[in-house]
Amino acid sequence: MEQTVTQNKQPEKKTRKGLKITAIILTLITALLVVALLYVRQETIKIVAELNSEKDELVGNLETLRGEYNALQTSNDTLNAQLELEKHKVELMIEKIRRTDATNRARIREYEKELGTLRDIMRGYIRQLDSLNTLNIQLREETSTAKAEAQQTREKYESLIQTTDHLAQKVEQGSILKARDVTITGINTRGKDVTRARSAHKLKTCFTLLENSMAERGARMVFIRVKGPDGILMTQSQGNIFLAGGEQLVYSDMREVDYQGSDIEMCIFYGGNNEHFAKGAYTVEIYSGGGLIGSGQGLLK
Repeated sequence: MEQTVTQNKQPEKKTRKGLKITAIILTLITALLVVALLYVRQETIKIVAELNSEKDELVGNLETLRGEYNALQTSNDTLNAQLELEKHKVELMIEKIRRTDATNRARIREYEKELGTLRDIMRGYIRQLDSLNTLNIQLREETSTAKAEAQQTREKYESLIQTTDHLAQKVEQGSILKARDVTITGINTRGKDVTRARSAHKLKTCFTLLENSMAERGARMVFIRVKGPDGILMTQSQGNIFLAGGEQLVYSDMREVDYQGSDIEMCIFYGGNNEHFAKGAYTVEIYSGGGLIGSGQGLLK
């Protein structure tokens, strides 16, 4: 009887020992999993922190660029308007980045490329301002010298001006057709100009085709390419194709005009099919005769 009890206890001991070993193994596996999860979590936190740091640095660079635009000053109203539009683009980009998750690396890289483009544009404006300042200094010096010189010097100066004007007229006559006073504004359903995006039913691009006695007369096709605040071309059909500079371009809208060599004031409209316009700066390029003949900008609030 005692031998039977002893024999029964031995399998029970082996079973308990096996269960203990299994429990120890499971405990070790659980511990390893916890350590691994903690490591992954720490690495994730580190990566997110680095991405947020990159995002903050990008916002800081844009804010610096905005400050540089604020510091630029000129008496040229047209250039001031262009500077305001570029500064508005920077402000819109800052808002977009702040709303973008730092883990969206693709979007952040796109914004970094846009920052590079905006910096290049800034450098271009700085060169323009330097040129204007240099030109103003030269003009002041020439004016001061002209006042001090004799009548004979004045007559030579006037003769030089007349020669320059004559040469400029010849260059203009021989050049292709040009458009000036380009504006792009919003209009409502009644055709009235509006400044707010939510009130805009269409975009109206107006300009003047300049007088040019050397330009070809007759029917001409004039195309516009409108780009929204996001820089994307606006069109109602990808089939709207025309040739310019030897390549095919998509246009937003077009109009035929009978050009007879004199100034023509005209407008071309885009939109109207329940299209919604976003707030921000809009740009327009005008093409005719296979080349770019003018451009302009406008702002919808």
